[in-house]
Amino acid sequence: MSEDDFPRVPVGPRRGGQPPPPPRKLPNLGLAGKAVVVALLLAVGYGIYFWEVRRVVVGQGQVLVLMKKYGSRSLEGDQVIIPAPPAKPTAGDGPALAKWQADYAQWEKQWGDVNGILEQVYIEGTYFGFSPFDYERRVLNLDQVRANIPNGKVGVVVRKFGKPLRPGQVLAEEGQRGPLPVLLQPGRYPQYANPWAYEIKLVEPVQIDPGHRGVVTLMAAPLAADPNRYLVGEGERGVQPRTEPEGFRYINPFEKRVTPISIRSQRYEMTGADVIRFPSSDSFDIQLEGFVEWTVSPEKLPLVYVQYSEGNLLIERLEETVILPYARSFCRLVGSQYNAREFISGDTKIKFQSEFEARLREACKRQGIDILQALVRDIVPPDAIKNPINEREIAKQQIRSLEQQIQVAASMAELARQEQMATQNQKIGEANKQVVTIIKKSEQQRDVALTRARQDLEVARLMLETARKEAAALLERGKAEADVVLLRKQAEAEPLRRQVEAFGDGQAYAQYFFYQ
Repeated sequence: MSEDDFPRVPVGPRRGGQPPPPPRKLPNLGLAGKAVVVALLLAVGYGIYFWEVRRVVVGQGQVLVLMKKYGSRSLEGDQVIIPAPPAKPTAGDGPALAKWQADYAQWEKQWGDVNGILEQVYIEGTYFGFSPFDYERRVLNLDQVRANIPNGKVGVVVRKFGKPLRPGQVLAEEGQRGPLPVLLQPGRYPQYANPWAYEIKLVEPVQIDPGHRGVVTLMAAPLAADPNRYLVGEGERGVQPRTEPEGFRYINPFEKRVTPISIRSQRYEMTGADVIRFPSSDSFDIQLEGFVEWTVSPEKLPLVYVQYSEGNLLIERLEETVILPYARSFCRLVGSQYNAREFISGDTKIKFQSEFEARLREACKRQGIDILQALVRDIVPPDAIKNPINEREIAKQQIRSLEQQIQVAASMAELARQEQMATQNQKIGEANKQVVTIIKKSEQQRDVALTRARQDLEVARLMLETARKEAAALLERGKAEADVVLLRKQAEAEPLRRQVEAFGDGQAYAQYFFYQ
């Protein structure tokens, strides 16, 4: 039965009187339109593939490690790392670029078609060029592979690929596996973040505190010319003759080792289990307690370190193998010269200490140890002779005390006599001082009177001279006044004289005058 056999259901008008709309039909795109639609679908799919499949996001503090798997052959032997290609120079054309092109062609020929883990890593960013069908992709944190060196640490790099080291070789060269001659100070080092190509070992930096010196041992250096010596030459493999001063240093432990050793003053106590016992000349057992203050000579520290050190316990080893044996030996040698009774007196104890210290200092000096002080704190003789000798020594001390008291009394009497003499001399001095004062005062009064008389005499002389000068002035003034009167009178008499001369004589003039 076909569709035409089914009776058609009449369709009436819709509510409102409107007929229903006809059904929509897809447009006929044709071949070109369908091709465009397919291309768009492929583009969207490829974009989704790029974004969701090929895209690799490497965040901050991360690196991307790739394993190539589309090559035609595998690496030889036990190698799993494909070395990084040579870095392209930043400059333009030139010899450097030509050399890089030749090196890159050689690298491409040797490693371009090989499967393996790439040495090169990629830092933070977004990458679309590594398809999961061509590469295995791993995003690793720098902290996870120790490529982020924290403060207070040092990173040592060990390369895991390349040729093995030669016998006796410590540091790896180009193309060899092993420790590298690089030192990573605190910071980030993504170039060594590939855990299949490198291993970063975190070690402590070397801190040489004040009062210490660092003994240097070269691990990666030419072999010593004379291997039978304790210390090697400068730059040879082994313990160096020079030490490092105090300070903070970053050191590669595969290349060099620096061991801090104290050169401060050390004190070895000869007490308890280390107390020294030795026989006296009369075969009594003497017990000695004291201490030795010593230090390692800085100039001979490397030699002492090689001869006596086991690990870092040089100070303890020196006390066990040098200080204590020498102290016991010289105590026996020096102590056997005295009998037990002599050790109780203070003089013998001082002599014993001086000779013991001198011998110990001389012997330890040859071993590179400076003895600063060797003090005998107590010498204990046997009890069988200790008490009688102590009583005799006490009696001697009492006699010395009485003699000292007598000397003190005599000194006090002499002091009293000297005080009386001093008082008498003081009074005589005061009387002499008064006499001298009176004489000085009289002489001063006499000098004052003489000075005053001389002054009065000079004043009188000056007054006399003044009077003489005034009298001479009065005399001159009188003469001048007399001359004036004489001249005036002469002037008055001159007309009369001329009149007299005119009459011939005075009588004629008188007669004329009276006849007037």
